[in-house]
Amino acid sequence: MKKFVPVLFFAFLAVFLLTGTLQAQEGFLFDAYVKLDKEAEDAIAKAQEKLAKLQQADGSWQYDYGKNTGVNAIAVLALMVNGAVPGEGKYAKEIGNGIQFLLNSQKESGLIASGESESKAPMYQHALSTIALAEVYGMTLNPRLRTALIDAVNLIVETQDGKGGWRYLPRPMEGDISATVMQVMALRAASESGIYVPKETIDRAVSFIKSCYNEKEKGFGYMNGKGEAAFPRSAAGLVCLQAVGLNDDPTIPDVVGYVCENSFKKSESEQHHYWYGHYYASIGLYHYGGEPWKTYYPKIKAKIMGIWREKDYQNGNAISSAWSILILGVPYRYLPIYQR
Repeated sequence: MKKFVPVLFFAFLAVFLLTGTLQAQEGFLFDAYVKLDKEAEDAIAKAQEKLAKLQQADGSWQYDYGKNTGVNAIAVLALMVNGAVPGEGKYAKEIGNGIQFLLNSQKESGLIASGESESKAPMYQHALSTIALAEVYGMTLNPRLRTALIDAVNLIVETQDGKGGWRYLPRPMEGDISATVMQVMALRAASESGIYVPKETIDRAVSFIKSCYNEKEKGFGYMNGKGEAAFPRSAAGLVCLQAVGLNDDPTIPDVVGYVCENSFKKSESEQHHYWYGHYYASIGLYHYGGEPWKTYYPKIKAKIMGIWREKDYQNGNAISSAWSILILGVPYRYLPIYQR
């Protein structure tokens, strides 16, 4: 099997056995201070309880535009963030039902999408669904999941544009960084769970991601050589480079600086894709380590917990609640995406 990450720190079946401390990039032992305190653990538990109750009888979570497999995938991952897995843990049933909804939603083409946005931007749904299937498959080795995952990966590979990117629809078209990063993360998750991913697919994707870098602003623009840098897409670009093993890429320190500077400049109402951006920022800065992570995490933690207290642990809807759980739960390190 070919893998596109040069050094895989943990296989999917090993991450739950992780013990000890790891040395972070700038020389501090992150285990010494990032363990969740009791207040944060209790907050995550209560938010998960609320999220689980929002699940529909068919295993789906309702969203503004109907039932959406992307929302399902994020909700499933949020219920898994502190160790629950299919068949084991407090939310084993909800996780299993959520995954079944994803399987039931898969088309003959391999596409996993549903709801009103299926015809508009299904590749976002598809990538998130593929990530969720990959994580669960890596822990269960269920052959039904493997078949679905291979079909999902093949769709991603086949719809890549010649320049290396992906866009909204499941066909080759000029890519954007947001859709492309999600496909790369899906391919990475599938690769780590044992599914073959062509190296040339990743090489082209990396070239496209790098082409979106805005040298002047030290962040990532929306498309190849087009658009100004922005916080959400820059955080996504950072994580993408890390995911394919380019942790020593010379642009990363500057991108980290851009993400840190812009993380809290705008409010939820001012910043498009606010929680999406912070989801990637939390992962990217956690992987980077040092002062950026030590400074960022307490701020986002305080913001999330303040919102939860004000809104009784429901941040508007299922997807924003799920994003927030995943962000606050980074220090648990159960999900493979959180492994350095």
